[in-house]
Amino acid sequence: MTEPQYTPAGLYKRLLAYSLKHWPLLATSIVTLLIAASTEPLFAGLMKPLIDENFSHQKTATAQWLPLMIMGLFLVRGLATYINEYCSAKLSGLVVQNLRGDMVSRILRFPSAYFVEQPAGKVISTVSTNVDAVTEAGFNIITVAVRDGAVVIGLLAMLLYTNWKLTLICFAIIPLIALGVSVAAKRLNRFAHKSQSSHADLVQSISEVIQAQKIIKVYGAQQSEEQRFMNSADEIRQSRVKLISTSAANSAIVQWLLAAAVAFVVYFAGQMADDKAMTAGDFASFMTAMMMLLTPVKRLTGINQQLQRGLAAADNVFRVIDRPIEQSSGSYTTERAKGLVQFEQVCLTYPGADTPTLHQVDLQVKPGQTVGIVGVSGGGKSTLINLIPRFLDVSSGAVKVDGVDVREWNLESLRRQIAVVTQESHLLNDTVRNNIAYGELRSATDEAILEAARMANALPFIEKLDQGLDTQLGDNGLRLSGGQRQRISIARAFLKNAPILILDEATSALDSEAEREVQEDMERLRHGRTTLVIAHRLSTLVTADFIVVLDRGEMIESGTHSELMALQGKYHYLYSIQTQTVPGMQ
Repeated sequence: MTEPQYTPAGLYKRLLAYSLKHWPLLATSIVTLLIAASTEPLFAGLMKPLIDENFSHQKTATAQWLPLMIMGLFLVRGLATYINEYCSAKLSGLVVQNLRGDMVSRILRFPSAYFVEQPAGKVISTVSTNVDAVTEAGFNIITVAVRDGAVVIGLLAMLLYTNWKLTLICFAIIPLIALGVSVAAKRLNRFAHKSQSSHADLVQSISEVIQAQKIIKVYGAQQSEEQRFMNSADEIRQSRVKLISTSAANSAIVQWLLAAAVAFVVYFAGQMADDKAMTAGDFASFMTAMMMLLTPVKRLTGINQQLQRGLAAADNVFRVIDRPIEQSSGSYTTERAKGLVQFEQVCLTYPGADTPTLHQVDLQVKPGQTVGIVGVSGGGKSTLINLIPRFLDVSSGAVKVDGVDVREWNLESLRRQIAVVTQESHLLNDTVRNNIAYGELRSATDEAILEAARMANALPFIEKLDQGLDTQLGDNGLRLSGGQRQRISIARAFLKNAPILILDEATSALDSEAEREVQEDMERLRHGRTTLVIAHRLSTLVTADFIVVLDRGEMIESGTHSELMALQGKYHYLYSIQTQTVPGMQ
């Protein structure tokens, strides 16, 4: 897939589109920013009458109102600033919410291959940290650009009005400031991208440490994992130091240029005062505006760091949002499939692989039949069953359900016909009820949920829990044993009542006693459904209607358990190893 290229203008245009969805807040924020900004040149302008009126021998009525005018000016400024910050905070929160919503909506619909290519930590970092960086930088930049831009324009206008000759000195340094900002921007952008990448690596490292903490302890990998974490942390530190130092150097140069301009202004203003071309009020007003100009210009030059950091984060965010999602290439739908599953000359080769994972597989499973799929690790078992719900697509050949190619099915309708129970139970940190009635099953009644739990033999332990169906199960159901977690998954499949059932090594993580009990539950679940079973213990497939043996992606044997044992081939060998009946084994 060709990676999209984003320009800074394009990224900010898209961010603005998110803000414009809430245009009343945006408009209020900008208007109040402009009102607050206008008070600064007005305050500078008040310096002329304040000095000239109070230090002259002939005071006018204006001088008496100047204190009230200053108080009123700052009251308006305070109110406008409060309204602006409230609206900006609310608008920023809404944009963050919308961006995260769009990202998660896309991620939930990405092809399965995406999650193989992208480490979980990097995905989490993009959804959490990068979105915050985009909006924080984006809104700070808008605030600074609008407010300080307006202040700078207003103060420059004030300076021109007071004394245009002295103001030309200020204009002379603008090209030098622009040059410094441009040079710094390129370095800041590079460091910002590196910082974002390093932060994603850091989150990935933490995620892996939490998930694999038992393995880390057993194999004594604490030091190596700590070093990997510290390497990512060190890269973030270096990038941050470079970002800040580059920004600081840029700001220092700009401020020096401004100070030089001030020095020249002071010198020439003194000359003009000597020639009576400038009053004390003019000088005070000009110098006040000149000094007030330093702070907004400093902030304007300092936003470059935030700008590049925000652009780097926006680049990551929109790469996720723009990534293609799963497409339903067909339109065939049905309320309930009969359950006929066919594989016709199926071949599949993963991108970049030299050899096919599946090669010329022909298989038909009639409605209600149970087929066992066995073979050594890497033989293509999981790949084969992943073709049915279209987690993967064939390279050639066809997979059909009810005689219709799965690529011609509406994707949602196809997956409604399938229930899956895997080795990992995949329970949520939620209630028992919501773990059984999951997704589209959420509208199920308590009676239906309890019946599904009873069929899965989960009701006895559910009734013993503190709050029954309303008991929170913890992260991945940690409050339950392995067998209990699997029964919740089986209850979920019972509740879905799909005509096609996939059991992917559903008991491989259980001990022998738990496996025997869960196996009885799955026997009930298989009844009346087309069932495809991948099992690591071949003794559980003895009652299957037939069994196929995959070896290096090819179907080398098929038949019932007794037929395959009589054949004395690969299945016989695998079964004999597990039961320790191979000649020469004790």
